[in-house]
Amino acid sequence: MNASVSRAGRPKSEAKRRQILHAASELFLNEGFANTSMDKVAKASGVSKQTVYSHFESKDSLYTAAIENKCLAYQLDPARLSQHNGCQLPLEDCLQTIGVQFVKLFHDEEVIAMYRVVIAEANNNPHVAELFYNAGPKASIYVLAGMFETFSNNRLSHADALALAIDYFSLLKGEFHIRTLFGLASPLSGEQIEEKVRTAVAKTLLLFNHAAGNSKT
Repeated sequence: MNASVSRAGRPKSEAKRRQILHAASELFLNEGFANTSMDKVAKASGVSKQTVYSHFESKDSLYTAAIENKCLAYQLDPARLSQHNGCQLPLEDCLQTIGVQFVKLFHDEEVIAMYRVVIAEANNNPHVAELFYNAGPKASIYVLAGMFETFSNNRLSHADALALAIDYFSLLKGEFHIRTLFGLASPLSGEQIEEKVRTAVAKTLLLFNHAAGNSKT
């Protein structure tokens, strides 16, 4: 009986967390980081402020969780990305799989909106830009760097692997991402996304092979 009650209680707690996270994400998008308070989050999510703090110790941690949650939706959270370090597939296939998910993430309307909000706030509140970068782009780049190190059998230094991860990330975004932020680009079709990623992967493999070949063993 007690075990049943305990099991029933866990989903309820997780449901509350998702409820808070959803409300907070909407507020961050619509009102920005500076204008979003924990009081507003509590009211919007229909819970007490104490409940919000029981799940998230600060507004910073709540904002970080909101960014990480969006990455999780596209299987681009650090834990999921790290699985590719032990991937039995060729590097080309792993990069293609990851790249498609990244480009889809960049297409997400909420992600585009969040980029715009962060850019608008960054001048007066660089802290929010740092939080966004650390939870999103930086976290992904560091996991990708680890993957490049693994596939090179550690012939690549961490610095070289990190530079390569940044190059790949940049190739995936390219001019299209800038045009998307400006509202000048239409969404790519599935085939166009696949082709865009294939091009980025081909260029990245050239850089990888060159860097790994020139590294000291």
